[in-house]
Amino acid sequence: MANAEHLSILAQGVDAWNEWRRQNTIVLPDLTGANLISLKLHRIDLSRADLTSSFLSRANLNKAVLRMAV
Repeated sequence: MANAEHLSILAQGVDAWNEWRRQNTIVLPDLTGANLISLKLHRIDLSRADLTSSFLSRANLNKAVLRMAV
């Protein structure tokens, strides 16, 4: 199950998420099983995120950073 705090930050939008990632570089985002269907995640930094069993259908991941994401 995804970390509730991480989902809350993501709900604030890509800019808020990316700023949080810049300030929390050692945190490994846990989005396990998250419903990300049809979200606009253009240019989001999901590096090192755990996306196991997440629902990403129709999500816009154009130019997203997915380095070392699982």
